[in-house]
Amino acid sequence: MRSFGFLRRSAFRKAFPIICAVATMIAIGAAGYFYLVPHVVAGTTVEPTSAILEIRGPALLDAIDKVVVTARIQGFLKTIEVDKNDNVTKGQVLAAIDAQDFESQLLGAKADASAAEHAVAETRASLESLRALVDKAKIEYDRKRALIPSGAASQADLTNTETAYKQASADIARVTASIERLSAQETSARANVKLLEVRMGYATIRSPLNGIVVSKDRTVGDLLTPGVKLMEVVDPGTLILTARFDESVLDMIRPGQPVAAHFTSDATRPLKGAVLRLHRQVDEETREFKVDVKLDEPPPMWALNERASVVIYATTRTIVLPQNLISRRSGRVGVWKLEEGRAAWVPISLGYTALTSIQVVSGLAPGDVVLAPRHRYEWEPVNVREQQTATREPALQ
Repeated sequence: MRSFGFLRRSAFRKAFPIICAVATMIAIGAAGYFYLVPHVVAGTTVEPTSAILEIRGPALLDAIDKVVVTARIQGFLKTIEVDKNDNVTKGQVLAAIDAQDFESQLLGAKADASAAEHAVAETRASLESLRALVDKAKIEYDRKRALIPSGAASQADLTNTETAYKQASADIARVTASIERLSAQETSARANVKLLEVRMGYATIRSPLNGIVVSKDRTVGDLLTPGVKLMEVVDPGTLILTARFDESVLDMIRPGQPVAAHFTSDATRPLKGAVLRLHRQVDEETREFKVDVKLDEPPPMWALNERASVVIYATTRTIVLPQNLISRRSGRVGVWKLEEGRAAWVPISLGYTALTSIQVVSGLAPGDVVLAPRHRYEWEPVNVREQQTATREPALQ
């Protein structure tokens, strides 16, 4: 047995160099085959093309026509005619404020206006009487002055009639001034009446638009002051989504572009719409700007500030690649690119999706050839076959 083991070890020692030589030749042959013999692979030429990018962003439900209803006078809330979720029409009574103080003030103002009117009328009547006295005094003065040359009237009589005439004229001037003053008081009293009537109207709070009551913040008996919120009314026909996007896509979004919105409450049912307008201001901290989206129809159930996800389909000219050409290495995104007849992995930066493709922001240039990814590829010589161009025609269902 020992002799047999010795023979086996001796034979292995003799065969070992041969085995090593064969293994080395196989390894050299495999490496030569992999790194020297070109392999035929499919390639795609990169070119800028017109593509429909899916620009996504978070959004909140808002409305163009929404009004916070407040009181315009101070007083205690007397009645509330509507409740949350009630439909209201423009001019409909929403609530009433206890206005007894204003009613008393209005009665007093009307009485003052009536008294001022009577005072003006009475003074005007006295003015007519004074005018008659002035006319009589003037006639008497003219008659006395005509009798002076003949001696039928003395100088004293003329002086007395002249004094009476001047006194009557002065009385007319005084009464005329009194009429102007009383007329001004009457005008002021009537203006005060109109002011109190308007303020009395403010005691009845009416809806400023057609809509739905989305909130009610006060109850009967609360003290209302001007500017304090009573309730909020929203016109559901003016519902919009206010979405946020990074400032880098500012030049790609335009009013009228199609939009798909997915609400958090029903993410499986997208709602169609269009871009309404862009806000001309970028947030200094987040570097985001806002976009208003008008929906073709509001969701069946909605609430202000409800969250949603918005996708804007923006047509632009850019480089896009089918997603099956993208690969990852060590957590980085890249592609296999043809460089001088060999495959080289290069990192790229991705942008927005474009249906089944994706935008390439950096890492590739027009004319580059991207290879279909394989398990082994590093610096492998390749021959490209079935070379295509990465293009996508704008098409949106």
